Parts: sequence; C-alpha cells; structure tokens
Amino acid sequence: MNTDPSSRDTLAVDGRDEPSQPEISVGELEAADAEPIGSDALLEGVGEHLGKYVLVGELAKGGMAELFLALHKGPEGFLKVVVVKRVLPHLTQNAEFVQMFADEARLAARLEHANIVRTWEFGASQGNYFTVMEYLAGEDLANVLRRLAESRQVLSIQAACTIALEVCKALHFAHELTDTAGRPLGLVHRDVNPSNVIITYSGDVKLIDFGVAKTTVNVSKTIAGSVKGKLAYMAPEQIIARGFDRRADVFSLGVVLWETLAIQPLFGRDGDAATMYAIMNDPIPLVSKYRPDVPPALDAIVSKALSRTPADRYETAAELMDALEEFLATQPGLDSRYLPTTMETLFGWTRAGAKRAIQRGQALKRNISLVMKLRSDVHAGLAAQLQRALSADDPPRSFEPPAGRSRSILIAISAILLLAIGGGLVYVATRGSGTAQPQVQHQATAIIQLDSRPSGAAVFINGEPTGYVTPATLKDILPGELTIRLALAGHTAVETKLTAVAGKTTEQVIPLEPEQGRLVIAGLSADAAIVVDGTSYPAGEAIPLNVGSHDVAIVVGDSELVRQTIAIGSGDQNWQLRGARLEKR
Repeated sequence: MNTDPSSRDTLAVDGRDEPSQPEISVGELEAADAEPIGSDALLEGVGEHLGKYVLVGELAKGGMAELFLALHKGPEGFLKVVVVKRVLPHLTQNAEFVQMFADEARLAARLEHANIVRTWEFGASQGNYFTVMEYLAGEDLANVLRRLAESRQVLSIQAACTIALEVCKALHFAHELTDTAGRPLGLVHRDVNPSNVIITYSGDVKLIDFGVAKTTVNVSKTIAGSVKGKLAYMAPEQIIARGFDRRADVFSLGVVLWETLAIQPLFGRDGDAATMYAIMNDPIPLVSKYRPDVPPALDAIVSKALSRTPADRYETAAELMDALEEFLATQPGLDSRYLPTTMETLFGWTRAGAKRAIQRGQALKRNISLVMKLRSDVHAGLAAQLQRALSADDPPRSFEPPAGRSRSILIAISAILLLAIGGGLVYVATRGSGTAQPQVQHQATAIIQLDSRPSGAAVFINGEPTGYVTPATLKDILPGELTIRLALAGHTAVETKLTAVAGKTTEQVIPLEPEQGRLVIAGLSADAAIVVDGTSYPAGEAIPLNVGSHDVAIVVGDSELVRQTIAIGSGDQNWQLRGARLEKR
C-alpha cells in the first residue's frame, strides 16, 4: 500500500499548493521535548481529536491517505509532536485496503534504523485507521534539488555521495530483514526517489515511505492494476513487471545519485511512454558529462548502479555503500556542518529554526503557524524569472519533483509493447512533444564573497532567500549572471547584477543607503523652530531624515516647548504638537 506522492511520512516536505490553515491555539512550550503544560484545557477546541492524538495541521492529502502534524496527549499534560497518517474515510470500508495499511504499519514498525523514519503505532479510533510516525525537521531531497537548480547551485561531490551512502545503509537493513523465525522477508522498497529521502536541518539522512514495499510474505495482495513506485526511478525489470529483487532499489538509488550530482533529471520526460522508453532504451550518459568535476572512479560507481541488466549491478546496497565509502576515502574531508549549512542556506534560518522548535516541543503555537505559512513559498513564476535572468545559450534545467505514479500496469505494458514492436512512430510522437535528453553541460562552480556597508544585510539570489547575511561566502555557485539583492532594516534594499565566473572567486562590497523619510510637524507657530539631532529647521518645513529614532525639540524664542525621541519611518511622517507632546497623525 502507498499513498499518493503528495502524502509524506514527515513534515519535511513543503508542497506547492497552499494547505488549509487550521486555527492553532496550543499553549507555547518553552522547555524541551514533551514538557507538561499542566492543563488539558489548552487543547480544547484545537483541531480534531483522534484517540490520544490531536491533529493540529494538515501536511498533505493524497488519493489514499492524509498526513497531519499532531500532538500526542498523554497523562499529566504530557505532549509530544508526531506525524499521523490516516486512511481517507471513504477507504475505511475497503477491507483489502485496510489490511494493506495494517501490513505496512507492521512492517514499518520493524524497521528500526537510524536512517529510516520511525513508526511508533498503528491504531484505530471511531472507524479511522492511522499510523503514527516521528516528526522530522527537514526537507525532502526533491525540494533540495529544486532549490539548488533555482539558485544555480550544486551540492559538493562528497555531500551527494554521503547522502547516497546513508540511503544505502537504510536499504541494506531493510533488504536483510527477516521474520521472527529468521527467514528472509525479501523486502524491496520499490519507491526510492528524491521525494522519499529526507535531509534534516541537522544533516541526518532518512529514507521514508515503505508503503509500496514488497516482501515474499505479504499478508495481503497488491491492488490489481497499479504500478508501484515513481516511474522515472524504476528499474527496467520493474517497469515490465518481471521478477525483481533488491537490485531494483540499487538502480533507483543510482538514478537518485546521478540526479543529485547533476541537478537535473535523468529519465524524466513529458509523458509516461517517453519516460519508459528512456529507461529502457536511451543511452545513459556519464554524470561527468553534466558535472565535469566528477572523477572517473565515481563515474564508474554510478554507471554500475545504473546497469540495465541486474546481474551487472551491485548485488546489494551494502556493495554500493562500500564502493562509495572507498571513493570518499580518497576525497578531501567533508565539513560536518556542510549539509546543515546548505539546508539553512537554501531554505532560510527562520524555517529551519521553526521546524526544529516544533521537533523539540518549543513555542508550538508560534512555530506551527509559521511553518504552515512557509509551505507556500515555492514561487511558480521563479523558473520563468531565472530563464530571463540567465543567458539564452546556457539555460538551466529546473529540477522537477518525481513524476506521479503511472495510471496502471496495463498502460505501462501496452506502452512497452508498442515501443518494442516497431514502436518507432510511438516513440517519435511522444518524444517530439516531450522533454529532450539533457544537453547542457555543467561547468565548474564559482565562489562569491559578498559584503555590505554596513554589514548584516540579508542576501537574496534571483529572488530566493539564501539564509546568509553579509559578510557572506557563497560556494558551489553555477557560473552565469545572477541578480543579487541585499536587504537591511532601516536601509534601502539594493539589487545588482553579478557575474559568477567558473573556478574563480568574485568579491563585491555593496554600499547601502539609509532609508529616508520626511518629518512634517503641524500646529506650530511661524516663529517656532524644529531642532532634530541638534540641527535647527524652520516650522512648516518637510525635514528629510534617515529611518530610525531621532531627538526632536520644538523651540520658540528662548523657550523649549517639548523634547522627545520619535521614530521615523519611510515616506512622509506627519506629526503634530498637542499640549506638551508630539503625537503622530
């Protein structure tokens, strides 16, 4: 069983569609995880109650299940943040589906591994079936790759390999799982793709969603007529519905590693038939063609994982893991803060801090509300904006999330048969309207060192927040023209064009002008003077001032009528003298 791709096992994924914004009224917790709040009254009227869980925010909704951020309400005011995955109400009457959901929960509960999301409970309440999982403060790899493509950045080779290596650990553990009698379960994940790999803001890597996992001892059967897994990441033998084993997961992970290095799709095309043809027939290019700094040893590892013939691949995920570890041993050491820093750079410290605070049970009301609002921050027009900003002869390929699950195995097999039996016309038709094989070759990356006068300005690249403030060193930037925007409170935001040059460090210091306002004070006699920060101006004059606090006095002759500190914003600031005080109009 598996939910729609939009259903995730964590809060890590922020979809493009704005979810409903539930009323949040949970008391703010300032202490560590699951601190008691002293009274159940604070939970009254919050979301929907599901047994001992309170659903406080909808994260995603698919065709089979929906996902919620929830609070586990225990005795003595005990609270813990979790994620609840609930079967859609209209499916609870389907006994076969409920059995499959239960099978998934039983299997997931046994997958106790540091690189696999933890499942704590399978339950039922008033006819609702649900599972309870750990909350992860992070983002899925598909979102990470999309952000990298949008901001013209790449991951370091070591980081990309480390992510794949950690997924190998999760897969090998699952592949080796046995039943209580010690018999191998023959577990295959079948859905290894970037959407199911979570990178936490602490730099941990977690594999999620074993909902379509296949074992040799499944209690229930697969729903007839459905292809399990996302098409663009499926092994050839999986597409044509032949027998497959753990090596199918190795192939899928090979696709993920290729795309993590290249920051562009490998097999994804516009249409299922074209995608299937690409997997079955298109030449599989070396990743170094699109990422020239990839050494031959890594090229060989990725290519072996992507062998179309299962016998030519790594036999196990552990073998692929060993190969990656051996390769990484020859590379410069990876900074332990690289992934956390990269995540906060791509998604912003505000978002990272809010998600971590939720994970620790701190300030729940404020942070849950903030995260829910941030879920809509992927701008639909960003790709077009980038396309205009970059040179026409070097357009970026935006990384799109994995294609949705194919409609049915009948469609898949029919398309493969058409393609195989003189299917040139079918392929030409689908490919002509689809996305072509990637043609743009990545160049070496650039470094940009930015500072501002004064420093402390937030840095935006092509309209996207980076999470950095000046002075800042931006690494792994793809060459080309960038739009840099610096924003600092009390100063006018500055936008400038900057060209990143491959293999070089570009340094730039950008001056920021204080934001200006105009002070106008009404109700003064003609002989009055306005003294601002020691400088005198005649009454009735519009006085240009920097945004901020200023000392203002009203003087008539030798008498000082009033002296006070007032805050000046941008634009015209209209004040008046009332008695012995200045008041804003």
